[in-house]
Amino acid sequence: MSKETPFEVISDYCNSEDKNTVVRDLAYSIYRQQFEDLSKDANGDQTSIDAIQKTLLSQGNLVAHVRTAEDMLSRQFQSELKPIQSKATKDSFWFSVGSGVVSNILYSLLLIIVFVIAKDQLSSWLSTLIETKP
Repeated sequence: MSKETPFEVISDYCNSEDKNTVVRDLAYSIYRQQFEDLSKDANGDQTSIDAIQKTLLSQGNLVAHVRTAEDMLSRQFQSELKPIQSKATKDSFWFSVGSGVVSNILYSLLLIIVFVIAKDQLSSWLSTLIETKP
């Protein structure tokens, strides 16, 4: 086994794959959990512990640790995001409905005001149109 610690091996792999520190730390946590579970059966035998460590730090297992960490983070992010999105969707729907109603009322009031103010102008314009018609 090399003189690198398991954390350094996982950190080097995550750096080479451009993974962030959260993924690195979670991948190390997954490694530690698996190492502790498997080393319980080793009964203190150093060769068994070294073999377990070497196996868990192999390239395939490093990839598996990182993918598991990314999946766990993705699921956690989605579970935290879902209530926020549903609340935002409900709020934005009612905001859209409310703003539509208010804008239609304001538009109608504006038209009424324009027609009341300009009724003399409109009546003279319409009368000239009717008179010039052959």
